[in-house]
Amino acid sequence: MGELWDVIIVGAGPGGSACASYLSQQGYAVLLVDKADFPRDKTCGDALTPRALAMLDNMGVLPDLLPGSYPITGAEIFAPNGRLIATPIPHVSGAPGQYMLIVPRMRLDNVLREKAVSSGAQFVGGVHVTSMEPAGDHIVITGIKDKESIAYQARMAVIATGASVKLLLKTGILTQAPAMMVAARAYYKGVENLSDRAQLRFDGVTLPGYGWVFPISKTSANIGAGFFARGRDKARMPASPQAAFEQFTSIPALQKMIGHAAQTSPVKGYPLRVDFATAPTFGKRILLVGEAAGLVNPVSGDGIDYALESGRIAGEHLRRMLDSGDFSAARHQEYDALLRERYQDLFVFCARIRDLCLKRPYLNTLMRVAAYREDLAMALIQVVLGAKPISGDLSVGRIARAVLGL
Repeated sequence: MGELWDVIIVGAGPGGSACASYLSQQGYAVLLVDKADFPRDKTCGDALTPRALAMLDNMGVLPDLLPGSYPITGAEIFAPNGRLIATPIPHVSGAPGQYMLIVPRMRLDNVLREKAVSSGAQFVGGVHVTSMEPAGDHIVITGIKDKESIAYQARMAVIATGASVKLLLKTGILTQAPAMMVAARAYYKGVENLSDRAQLRFDGVTLPGYGWVFPISKTSANIGAGFFARGRDKARMPASPQAAFEQFTSIPALQKMIGHAAQTSPVKGYPLRVDFATAPTFGKRILLVGEAAGLVNPVSGDGIDYALESGRIAGEHLRRMLDSGDFSAARHQEYDALLRERYQDLFVFCARIRDLCLKRPYLNTLMRVAAYREDLAMALIQVVLGAKPISGDLSVGRIARAVLGL
């Protein structure tokens, strides 16, 4: 079984690589494994919020990502009836500017993995982890690589496997698969009428859900659609993420943009875990980060920012556990408390907003109110993008009262 690692991290996406970078820089022996060899693609909207940019800047990798990225300075939000609200990207403390970036995951994830390796972590790709079992004062991770069985051991482990729940079910951390959002996206070139604004559209989609147009250049874009497969009218739910994508891209507004464009990638579907508010965040000698802990925003679908942040939080907490030699249940619970303090109110709020917007008339009215209540619209966007904490002056009740004119 060989070396006893301080920490083994399963999953080399943004959360896993951020955790590996932090721990390695502090001098801990870290093994980072992934089922894929890198670079590899990851189906995603590719948008980096100001909150994510603040983390990437702090990690020192933002300069490596800027070449070839596309800056987004504002957002255009379309109601189900087509009404448009335009808003600037809000300022976030620590971010390098008031903008978002569109960076394909093929590039982003590999830059972050390389950062972890340059910090001292060891990376092994092509590892399919099949089990994680506590064994006294360590944990044993077993799996398959190149059709052969492998086994590693560590004092602690991190699961950063995104929306895949197989390992979480196998370890017993999850007892059943959670309800998820599902989405699909494709890349296009020769797109018309693009600008430096991202589009978030509720026209032509099944609610609760949304479509997006994220420019990656002046004439190309990442275009996709997603929905939460738990709506009230299940009979109208798309049969698949690809069906939702086709429904969205067939609306007149999208056809004007992509009618003469070339699709440069296949349509790819993917799940999104948005259940942090009720999700477990640890197991015995295991911490969960990012989407493995349900940390994808229920309204916006953003997850990279939370992955990076929770990877850093996990790394800092693991340092305290390793230095003290205290791996008790109470120390595991402290990690959960750290995540709840930072994210619980936000995720409860966003889930309620999502559920309020199941009906098209309500969402149309919300957008109409937001059009002349700029303070409400900006506050809501600031909360969703992490620029403003949840407070009493932006409760779901207040939003409902504003929409209903009470």
